[in-house]
Parts: sequence; structure tokens; C-alpha cells
Amino acid sequence: MQIDSLSDADWHAALAKFSDIHYEQTALFGAGQRGETSSHLLATENGEPVFGARVGIYSVPVLNRGLALVRFGPFWRRADEPLDRERYKVAIQALIDEYCTRRKLYLIVRPRAHPDIYPIESETLTEMGLYPGETTELARYVVDSSLGEDEQRKSLGQQWRRNLKAALANNLDIQIGRSENDVARFQSVYAEMVDRKHLVYPGINLVDLMPQLTNLPDAMRMRVALAYHEGKPVAGLAFAVNGDVGYYVFGASNDIATELKAGYALQWSVLNWLRENSPVKWYELGGPGDPGIKQFKKGFAGKRGMLLPIQEFHYCPDMVARSVVTMLFVARNMRNTVQRWRRGN
Repeated sequence: MQIDSLSDADWHAALAKFSDIHYEQTALFGAGQRGETSSHLLATENGEPVFGARVGIYSVPVLNRGLALVRFGPFWRRADEPLDRERYKVAIQALIDEYCTRRKLYLIVRPRAHPDIYPIESETLTEMGLYPGETTELARYVVDSSLGEDEQRKSLGQQWRRNLKAALANNLDIQIGRSENDVARFQSVYAEMVDRKHLVYPGINLVDLMPQLTNLPDAMRMRVALAYHEGKPVAGLAFAVNGDVGYYVFGASNDIATELKAGYALQWSVLNWLRENSPVKWYELGGPGDPGIKQFKKGFAGKRGMLLPIQEFHYCPDMVARSVVTMLFVARNMRNTVQRWRRGN
């Protein structure tokens, strides 16, 4: 077992060999952007990685207790091997041994949103004594990206289909790439949007990682879709094929894009690209968000997609760590309440 000893390049090379990749399991996302300490473990067999996890550590000084959070991991499904449920059990036990038993931390595991795999993982976690938390903010909308174009149109919500027709009539120029210029143009539209809307939320600066994300191994490389109107970028979408799931990662638009319904044309173009250029069955859109975003994602997921309920799973035999993390949860809930109030005003 290799613990906190791999270079970022070696970590990403290992991660790229799995089907259950997620950006939250990269060294880039786990580099302390949220005020946490990053930890990792990787198990190997005959020199080949068999499972691993990136873990965010929130600790309280003096008490040496705190929280170990696994976001959308561990990864355990090798791309070149059949599914082995026992391997997942071994991976979870390794996390318990290292972070609960040895470090005396409160462990939280957030499984990846995958309609076919999440039921297996959640059942296994429950069998191993982990219990579901109370958070309701982890549900994810997913689109069935395996459908043909005609089937996909029929699956769309009626209003979404109507807005798509209007967007396509505007003859936007949609381009998909991953060059430095593509990234810079997206970041420019994004910065303008953040300034215009006075946006403030955890992770808002993760968009700064785009240059590195577009240069990761092919199995998880980010791409950028840009919508041009009269030669100028008015909206953008950053997405990735991470293992066997496509992910919507970042989005940006200006006021002109809203009038042109550019978001509909962008998502439709990305979905077509995924169908033609990748083997993924599911395209994950993220959580519901505010009412307007929820309506957009629900209509896009349509009849054949879904809002997949996701729970996080907890484990902590240490009473001191349990008390410490309870206080952290109270602080988190207060922060979330304030953020919702700000967005509503």
C-alpha cells in the first residue's frame, strides 16, 4: 500500500487505468483548494494499481481528530478487467484501517453517481457497517447518452425541446476543442459571468485548473465547447469523459447567450459529441441547483434520464472524532444556509 507518497504524475497515470474516474479523485482537485489537507492511498498488485482514493482531511489542532472525506471514490473498477465487488470491499476496509483506526478520523465516503454501479456500492457500504448521512444535496441528474439522436429528442422535456429548436435556429457556431485559446476564451466568459452575477461559492476558482485538466491523460482529459455569435464567444461548457461517464464540469455565459438560448445548443452538441466519440452511456450534469437550473437539467435528462439520489456514508468508532465532526457539520450547515440566502438576494 502506498500512502501519501506518489507524485501527481504517477497518481494520474494510475487513475487513468480505471473506469470509475472522477476529477475529485485527481491530485489537482485534491490540492487544498477548500482549506483541507490532501491525503491518498493506492494499492498495487504485481506493480499494477488495483484501487485507490484521494482523501480530504479536515483536522482540529491539539485534539488530532477530524474528518476524512472521500469525494466520489474510491476508484476500484479497472478498465481492462471485469467488475469485482470484493475489491470494493477491500478498498473500503483499507480506508477504514488507515483513516479511522490509525488516524482516528471520522470517515465519509461519497460514491460516484453511476446508475448501474451506485446500487452495488451503497449496498456494500451498508453491509460493512457504514451508515447513510442526512445530506440531501448529492443527487445528480444524468442523461442517457447511448440513445440515437431521434430517440434523444423524443426523451427531452417538451419545453427543453422547444428551446433547443429556437437555439438551433440562431445558427450559433459551436466548436469543441482543448487548446490554450479555447481555455482562455472560456475563462474570459466565466470571469465576466462571475463578476456580473456577484457569484460566491466554494470551488468557484476551480476553473483556474482548466489548463492542467486539458493536459491530463486521455482517459480523463477535459474538453471545451464554445458557442460563437458573430465571431465572438458568448457561452462555454467544459466537459470530460472520465472513464465510463461523461461529466459536465463548468459552464459560463453572458447576457447575449441567454437571449440566444446558447446553453441548449451547447449541451446538445456535447451530447452528440459523446455519442459519436466515446463509449459512455451516461452524461452527468451535476446537482439540481436553483429552480432555473433544476428545470433546465430535468428537461435535458428527459424521460430516459433521471435524478439519481446519492447518499454519503459515514463511519467513526472514535467518540472524540465523532464529537469534533458534529461541530464541523453544524458550521457547514450554517455556511450553506448563508450561501442560499445570498443567492436568493
